[in-house]
Amino acid sequence: MAGIGTRSRNVIAIALVALTQLWPGIALSTDPADEQTAAIRGFVETYASQRDQYRLDLASPDIGELSAGHTVIKVLKAPRESQVDSGDSFGVLAMKIVEAPRLLVWLALIADSEELDGRFTRAVLSAGPTGAKVRYQHINLPWPFKDRHWVIQVENNVDIAHASNGGIWERQWQLHDRGQQMIDAAYRDGTITGLTQRNLAKSIYLPTNRGSWTVLELGQNQTLVAAFVDLRLGGLIPDGLVRGYIKRELQDGMVSLDDLIERAHMKPAGPTRYHDGWGRPISIQDAVAARHDWRGEPDSGQSQESSKPAD
Repeated sequence: MAGIGTRSRNVIAIALVALTQLWPGIALSTDPADEQTAAIRGFVETYASQRDQYRLDLASPDIGELSAGHTVIKVLKAPRESQVDSGDSFGVLAMKIVEAPRLLVWLALIADSEELDGRFTRAVLSAGPTGAKVRYQHINLPWPFKDRHWVIQVENNVDIAHASNGGIWERQWQLHDRGQQMIDAAYRDGTITGLTQRNLAKSIYLPTNRGSWTVLELGQNQTLVAAFVDLRLGGLIPDGLVRGYIKRELQDGMVSLDDLIERAHMKPAGPTRYHDGWGRPISIQDAVAARHDWRGEPDSGQSQESSKPAD
């Protein structure tokens, strides 16, 4: 079953659309339910403050749905970004609480986002020391639709980790400011395998592609996961069609989270190549410790993830 990272890309293939790819506010209460509610409300306030172009309202029934283990989906409207392309930009936000430690959820989401099926062409144009990447991506669409391609900057939102004292980890992406120029340069230099003049001529560059997935540690091996997608395709594909399939795919992706985390739990520890929300490398020891903690297995003496990086 496809995970949430994979499903965020399947939005393109299924709907002829394109897409690759929490803050603590705990009240002083002895009731865990009250603490969880306060944490979720704190997330909403901080999340909205970080995205002031969107309006997010989460009512008490929504929080009740989250606490019951259900997925909550909200459509967030944003002002039109371009006078050239018609239609408004919008975001779809999906949230769910999963029964697993944050580090394991984070590793599962990163691993899933690295997977790619045969419908896509992808190339890493550059990579940073803290997990940041600049990626070119292209998908072939059937006639009569033109192909879509784009360049995104993918990075961990270190500012959010610091602002929340480590309560939030977020990985986000957005179109690169110089994406089209980077594609032209990559074509001239031959750095993207399979990129031809024909590909360039028949492809539309996405007008909007931004998003993130965010994890909030709730304690007691519970993690709030929030996946956000703001996507416009331009051309002849209606925004309403895009929105509907994003909602469906995010809903299905949240349902598949348990399976995704289980697969991450069963994978053997490999070499360090992932980074946490602070931008620090994740050690094999911490990954193994998270798995032990989730299963209630005895601690092997390996270090747990720290809440804040050392100075």
